[in-house]
Amino acid sequence: NANVEAFPEDIVKWTDNRALIACGSPFDDVPLPDGGAVPIGQGNNAFVFPGLGAGAVCVGATRITDNMVMEGGYAVAEYCCEHWPELKRLYPPVSEMRIVGKEVAKRVALQAVKDGVATISDQSDEAVIAAVEESFWEPVYPTVVPRKFGSVL
Repeated sequence: NANVEAFPEDIVKWTDNRALIACGSPFDDVPLPDGGAVPIGQGNNAFVFPGLGAGAVCVGATRITDNMVMEGGYAVAEYCCEHWPELKRLYPPVSEMRIVGKEVAKRVALQAVKDGVATISDQSDEAVIAAVEESFWEPVYPTVVPRKFGSVL
């Protein structure tokens, strides 16, 4: 983190906590004298681009439009306003990336239909949302117990 333009704690101090802050690298929240803290979002492409691609694929988009990219950004911003209003987060926590990605994908897919670049046959909102929901899966990792070398099956 030594290569940043400014450290979040300095920005909070210099602006008397009036700045909205996000960094490309992870930073801890900045503690405030009153016991509160300023959340420092990790702003990077990982919040928009996976959902952008997923939404486009789900509806067979022939191209990515500017509106689809914008809609992905709006989805992230609105998610933050809805789920983190008191903290005024610019980005959600990285731990919520999967949830946000699905919301981005839905919005991007719907925008692709509006922009006329979707190729799926049923372009109703319900069908588009269902296509996105069905495309997301939850990885399940089995427990693997290693055998000792030399053991017989």
